[in-house]
Amino acid sequence: MNEYKILVIDDEVTLAEFIKKILIELNDDEKNLLVETANTGNDGIEIAKNFSPDVVLLDIKLPDISGIKILSLLKQFDPDVQVIIMTGFASLDTAVTAVREGAYDYINKPFDSSDQLKTLVRNALERRHLVLEKKQLMNELTEVNQALEDANKILEEKKQLADKKLEEKISELQKLNEFARTLASEIDLSHLIDLINKEALKVTSGKGCLLLLFDKTKNALIAMKTNDVFPLKQGDTVELNSEPFGTINNKGAWKFNDTMCASLKFGNENIGIICFKKDNIDSLKDLIETMASYISVSLHNAILFESLKSSYIEAVLSLMLVEESIDPKIRKHALNVADLSVKLANELGIDKEEIQDIRYAALLHDIGKIGEGIEVHTAGEKILSPLKFLKRSTIIVKHQFENFDGSGKPNGLKGEKIPLGSRIIAVANRFDELVSDGKSDEEAFNEIKSTKIFDPKVIEMLNKVLKKKGIEI
Repeated sequence: MNEYKILVIDDEVTLAEFIKKILIELNDDEKNLLVETANTGNDGIEIAKNFSPDVVLLDIKLPDISGIKILSLLKQFDPDVQVIIMTGFASLDTAVTAVREGAYDYINKPFDSSDQLKTLVRNALERRHLVLEKKQLMNELTEVNQALEDANKILEEKKQLADKKLEEKISELQKLNEFARTLASEIDLSHLIDLINKEALKVTSGKGCLLLLFDKTKNALIAMKTNDVFPLKQGDTVELNSEPFGTINNKGAWKFNDTMCASLKFGNENIGIICFKKDNIDSLKDLIETMASYISVSLHNAILFESLKSSYIEAVLSLMLVEESIDPKIRKHALNVADLSVKLANELGIDKEEIQDIRYAALLHDIGKIGEGIEVHTAGEKILSPLKFLKRSTIIVKHQFENFDGSGKPNGLKGEKIPLGSRIIAVANRFDELVSDGKSDEEAFNEIKSTKIFDPKVIEMLNKVLKKKGIEI
């Protein structure tokens, strides 16, 4: 169970206690909330120093210190603390100032309802969790990189100590060194899986390589990459401790027939199993065990990076709640557009990597709406451009308002000069908007088809997707 701390700072004692009572109702099997109250700014600051709250509900107007000053001090104690400004003065300027100073959101007093307050605090807690999780992942990623560097240093030292009589061994170590460097250069999980198979066969000169990864949700091994020489196909499930491939051996590589397997582990974490098939496989035992250690580090690194990317996406999505924290439609719309965009991309035969870029772009296509004083496409590009792994997705988001007839923004691109991902999202976004407004799938499709601003090829794919749902247009 996760424990969260909330501090309420309000000079109205009765209101502060009332808020505390409401927030305690958020306790459930997954989280335990500790709520403290303070009735002056100075008291609130002193409590925050020792209490270390995750979320602070702060009255903007206190008798001793201004709420903006307290917000600044709270951010000095903990830059990641989520502060919700409470004000009885419905002043947009005050709220905007607070947000610029680092507040998560604001809420007017009196509250519309206790549910409104609970929703806002629940979202703030979720954002706090994502921010802290991202930091932890970054720390783990740093540790993994250091481990990989240490492994390469050890390998170099082994090379220097090798005797001339061990020329064959030196050659093997050189292959391993190149193998480690090649794997270290790839952090994308899907690419790394292909690379492991290709490079491992080079080092071993084997007939085939089988890579199985541990799936925690299924508590089983999944065949991620295989060859015809193995009886398993990609995607097949292997039960743990089942013979011959699922027998995880912590004492080193194990052999059956002309096949040798080794466990892939990082610390106490089971990552999977790597297997090789070759004549006279016994001579490769030490080599395979060493390769398994490099593969384990690289896979752990890539898996962490995949988690980090997901955390980044969730963190950026949560920014959309700054203006409309109690409106669940924003996230639902983003997920709908992403789901439909992926289906359209699959119908168009786009490769897996480009589909992932389109999915990220679809999830974040409305992120520009939180920008102030600039157009949505410009704001979206500005917000996403610092995230390097979203480089291609950022271009898609930037051009989502280009029209197929050349009448759109920001560059007036026409036809196939518009990125394909942008053309796909434009159709998916408009379709979900129309359906959300109460139109049937058929009505939404016909309205999209009647305009000249969408790509006819994408519209045709939308028709195919709808037909698969049993909708005949």
